[in-house]
Amino acid sequence: MKNRYGDEYSFSPVNENTYTIVGDLKYWRYGGREGQEQIDYNDLDFVDPSGGPFIEVGMKIEGRKISRISVKNDMILFEVE
Repeated sequence: MKNRYGDEYSFSPVNENTYTIVGDLKYWRYGGREGQEQIDYNDLDFVDPSGGPFIEVGMKIEGRKISRISVKNDMILFEVE
């Protein structure tokens, strides 16, 4: 897939219930869940690389709903139901 800047990206399975995003996506914006005093990188509400795609909890990856987004070791992880 390509974002609006033409950067290619894809979702890659990490394990049975987790995906990561791979591609040439350089700059990221992160958003915490409503009610959090600070951003908890283990429990994000959304991630948004420059050029997209904007990805939030509740969206689907390969037909599976995202239940949790986290960042670990510079890897963005999407847990799915």
